[in-house]
This record gives sequence, structure tokens and C-alpha cells, in this order.
Amino acid sequence: MRRAVILVVLSSLVLLAVVYLWSPSSVPPGQESLVVLSNANSSEFENAFDTGSDALRLVLLLSPT
Repeated sequence: MRRAVILVVLSSLVLLAVVYLWSPSSVPPGQESLVVLSNANSSEFENAFDTGSDALRLVLLLSPT
């Protein structure tokens, strides 16, 4: 019985984590939508980065490793 309860709890936690990580993201009103950088749209990123040259800019690169 105890093993079954632990299994259900762990399965529920994994399911919640999957739903949280793969659900669509939202942004605050007025902010541009989120995009995933790739080789195909790197020039769009460069243009957007260069247009805000009078403001503080920050690039955060996250790696899964």
C-alpha cells in the first residue's frame, strides 16, 4: 500500500513538471512574444538587439547541460 502511494505521488509530480515545462508560455501585455533562437532567425535577433542601443541590454544564454 505504501509503495503504491509513493508511486502515485511521484507520478503526479512528474506529470505536473511535464505540463509546466511544455505548456505554452505567456508574456505580460505590451511585451513582444517569446521566440526560440535558431540559425534561421538569428538576423532578427541581431536587428532587435541593435535597435535598443540607447538602453541597457542583457543576453542570457541557458544550456541544458
